[in-house]
Amino acid sequence: MQIELLVLRLIHVVGGIIWVGSTFFSFYFLLPAVKEAGPTGGQIMVSLQKRHMFTILPVVAILTMLSGIRLLQIVSGGFNPSYFATPMGRTYTISALFAIAGFVIGVTVARPGAAKIAKLQQSTASDKISREMIQAEVQKLQARVAMAGKLVLLLLVLAAAGMSIARYS
Repeated sequence: MQIELLVLRLIHVVGGIIWVGSTFFSFYFLLPAVKEAGPTGGQIMVSLQKRHMFTILPVVAILTMLSGIRLLQIVSGGFNPSYFATPMGRTYTISALFAIAGFVIGVTVARPGAAKIAKLQQSTASDKISREMIQAEVQKLQARVAMAGKLVLLLLVLAAAGMSIARYS
């Protein structure tokens, strides 16, 4: 049991650091830089896709959530309702819900939007009108992805903050 707890905590904490850190980096540094780069920014997104960033990060997030759920099951004595009535149990639960909501928004809004931006920026429109329409669509998607990213980041920071203070509540 002790080994299981140590492995789960290691996966959960390191996964959370990677998840929150990469989200922060992506939405405050990487995506604004890609946006400023204009059409050449698409090459960066394609390169990230080739390196499987859009696959690895969701896997890290899923492992983080699954390890957290298992930790919660252990700590709560098999999801005993009385545990969730305590301040610590409520804080962990609310924090977990923030993380899950952030994940859902990330994979349903931000990730597909970023993939579509990369695909659009790869397209080679021959006439000026088509290029302008593509660029307008890219800008609309960039705004949507940025808004979703900021919401995801807020939810993940709230989750991490809650997890870090839960045992003291």
